[in-house]
Amino acid sequence: MTACSDRTTIETFPPHHRVHPLEHGVFLPHGPHDGPAFTAMIGAAPQWMLLFRDWTHETPPLGALDAVRAQGATPVLTWEPWYAPPMDTAPADAAHQPAFALARMPAGDHDHRIGTWAAALASWGHDVVLRFAHEMNGDWYPWGTGVQGNTADQYVRAWRYVHDRFAAAGAANVRWCWAPNIPASGADAEGAQLADFFPGEDVVDVLGIDGYNWGSPEPPLSWTTPAELFDSGLAELRGLGTRLPIVVTETASAEGRAPEHSKADWISQLFDYLTRQGDVRGVIWFHEDKERDWRVDSSATARTAYRRAVAKLR
Repeated sequence: MTACSDRTTIETFPPHHRVHPLEHGVFLPHGPHDGPAFTAMIGAAPQWMLLFRDWTHETPPLGALDAVRAQGATPVLTWEPWYAPPMDTAPADAAHQPAFALARMPAGDHDHRIGTWAAALASWGHDVVLRFAHEMNGDWYPWGTGVQGNTADQYVRAWRYVHDRFAAAGAANVRWCWAPNIPASGADAEGAQLADFFPGEDVVDVLGIDGYNWGSPEPPLSWTTPAELFDSGLAELRGLGTRLPIVVTETASAEGRAPEHSKADWISQLFDYLTRQGDVRGVIWFHEDKERDWRVDSSATARTAYRRAVAKLR
């Protein structure tokens, strides 16, 4: 672990006193080259930009990372240890990929790919936030809890193993983001708390959390306010006792299906809510029409609300 011991750490924030304005970011489905158009639409350049790569990619997307940096944003590279199926053809058992069960990483099965990525990012040399194996407390990925026999202990061992390989490669420019999904009623289906999956403050630089307002009429994907969505998860992250900065690494809202459910209002509430959370450094909006139309501009009112919310952060 010595290679990363002298890295520059991301500034910590006190829980309920904001030192700097909340920062905003975005995931763009066609990549960072759409950043200027997004900036023009919302009236401000994103300060964080989220990328995704699965393990079909033998090397990191250095060109895309350069494009993010050229726009003045911090790249957050989500590194997913699986072969992600196309959304329109994904089988029901897509998470069943035995080659990517958590136990296979410490066993050395993926050392070549891990080493290749570590060496490439170390050689690239610029700061990048690596969000490895996110949403581990869900059951929709091969590394998820209860999937393929995975346990929270195995997740911790896999994380620390991969981190050690990067440290050995001298990748001190990599900042590690541990990002669970919002907890379901405080615990996942296997009864584990977020703390059970936490690899340790010595191998994590940023705490992430993902959560969406799905907007369905009925639970569990019902209309959910920002406070209802994030209160319990933020409490569990703070309960780790680390004082690491927190970033909402994925969020968005569907358009409401009832008159009292306004996506524009939800956007305003989200930014107001997160601004009051002093240890939440940033929020990244998932700007894609996917399971729902999550885009900022799914309606004119939503777009206007987002522009106003971002303008207030300055």
